[in-house]
Amino acid sequence: MAKNLWRKEIDQLTPYVPGKPIEDVKREYGITDITRLASNESPYGPSPKAVDAMKEAVHKSWLYPEPTCRNLREKLATRHDLSPEQFVIGNGADHLITLIGHAFINKGDEVIYGMPTFMSYRESTLSMGGIPVEVPLTDDFVYDLDAIEEAITENTKLVYICNPNNPTGTILDSDQIVSFLEKVPSHVLVILDEAYIDFITEKDYRTGVELIKEDHRLISLRTFSKLHGLAGTRVGFAIGNEEILAPLKAVRPTFEVNRIAIAGAEASLDNPSYSEKVLEKIVSETERLSKVYNDYGFDVIGTHANFMFIDVKQDAGELMEALLKKGLIVRPCAPWGLKTHLRITVGTPEQNNHLIEAIKDIMELENI
Repeated sequence: MAKNLWRKEIDQLTPYVPGKPIEDVKREYGITDITRLASNESPYGPSPKAVDAMKEAVHKSWLYPEPTCRNLREKLATRHDLSPEQFVIGNGADHLITLIGHAFINKGDEVIYGMPTFMSYRESTLSMGGIPVEVPLTDDFVYDLDAIEEAITENTKLVYICNPNNPTGTILDSDQIVSFLEKVPSHVLVILDEAYIDFITEKDYRTGVELIKEDHRLISLRTFSKLHGLAGTRVGFAIGNEEILAPLKAVRPTFEVNRIAIAGAEASLDNPSYSEKVLEKIVSETERLSKVYNDYGFDVIGTHANFMFIDVKQDAGELMEALLKKGLIVRPCAPWGLKTHLRITVGTPEQNNHLIEAIKDIMELENI
């Protein structure tokens, strides 16, 4: 009977299922030593300066945070050579996606995105009574901008482009994005989800920030969860011109981000050398793992993120279960319809060695 009180859109939603929690694996398998390589968290954690800042902020946790995260916005503005008013800070990038839905989507509006990609685009659209329009990726697992352009109608409100894409780790050439933006009609707003942008190492790659400076109409989404190692504190930010961000500011909760999280993000920006060292380690391990996976006969898509998208040439769910029994959590891509693919976070050398040996043991056992 209580279900009669629900908004009818709720029935269409499929709750997002994140990587399996460490606590669940401990309980289900009786294992205490667990390595999670399923959720693309930084295995190195936040910088020591960020940890110290968050500890200090705990002593002021009885005070509400500054509602607009002004200090953090000013630091970001300095870093990216923009105005503080061109930033909106949110409780993680995924909640900013929810707020974008509240700010822009009316009942019946169409929202286009590639598939497979981050599932929050679909859920935020459905929750507002919008219509998701899913466009398959190209054969090499890249967003198909030509097909997306063809899918735009007079009812289209938003286009999401996940770049680098999750779960594939692939990117678009920045010139392709510019060409697409120039063709998008004025009634459509492009959201460039750049949660993994910090892992792109190509020189002179034009990010959403550069495109915004060139007066392209878009919102760029970024996060402190990945390279900065602050996934547990939930800090993301949207970038755009003030006019485009205005409705987002209107629907944003007053105290959207807690004081401790803000302190960690600010301190992380003040310690760029730490993030640079983490990036170097992840890039090095990615190169090493690519060779190993290829030697195992797996297909590995070139990644521009802190995870790898791998066709393991067998039932990925079964391999995932076998790895769980060895204390390793990886992400099967079956929810995206890819039954032989895994998405595996790039861990520390020690974690990756554990994974490599575990896969080797499993494959040798299967061959007996």
